[in-house]
Amino acid sequence: MRTSERKIIELKMIRDIAKTYNTLDYVPQLRTLLSSVISEKKIKKLSKRGLHKEINRLLLESYEGEQVLKYRLFQEFKKKDLVAAYEMKVRNSRVDFLTVNGHTTSYEIKSSLDNLYKLAKQSSDYLSAFELNNIVVHEKHLAKCLEIIPKNFGVIAVTKDSHQVIRKPIFNRGFDARTQISLLSKKELLKGFNMNVPDTILEAFDASQINMIFKNLLKIRYAKRWGFIKQHANSIFPIDIQFFFTKNVCPEIIYS
Repeated sequence: MRTSERKIIELKMIRDIAKTYNTLDYVPQLRTLLSSVISEKKIKKLSKRGLHKEINRLLLESYEGEQVLKYRLFQEFKKKDLVAAYEMKVRNSRVDFLTVNGHTTSYEIKSSLDNLYKLAKQSSDYLSAFELNNIVVHEKHLAKCLEIIPKNFGVIAVTKDSHQVIRKPIFNRGFDARTQISLLSKKELLKGFNMNVPDTILEAFDASQINMIFKNLLKIRYAKRWGFIKQHANSIFPIDIQFFFTKNVCPEIIYS
């Protein structure tokens, strides 16, 4: 078998691992996943933690899906004075990554394995809620992406090992107060506005006030979860970062 053919097969196996891998997998499942790319003799020597570590190493080095890019975003922002979140629902979309400090800033990921079918709708949804918006896009999608996204979106082109800021986002003044309110729970509305009926809030507060309270409430919502993964960053394997953001369970419980 030629080297190029072998490489294609190996990449397919690694993609299959990425699609199947779950942070909550038990030892037999982890061993089965690795059996396609690693010898049985080596697999038997690995502990549960070792199996997780090996899968994460393989994916981080050879896989180009969104999990890897989500980890790279975590690495970029973990030391900055802000709160961040993964997978926040916005209308009919779900933004991949969001930061909140002085501004709300969204990051939609389009990896080399993604398509752009939903990008126009996603862009519109994010403009309805956030002040700054970005697309993190693999270079193979860059030209098409630039045709789809609004002019005020920032663009970050990525390859397997690097990234380049093509343009920075321009402040969006078109966010919609009613949409922002709809993204908050009744409890959050009561905490921020001392009332939880959307129409009443819209009558009592102007758009700039709602936007400011919206940002504060998002920071409160996500502060604990973001703080958890920052605190345990050295114990969490890269591909598992979103799982621990969502669950906030001690990594040692999962890996041992």
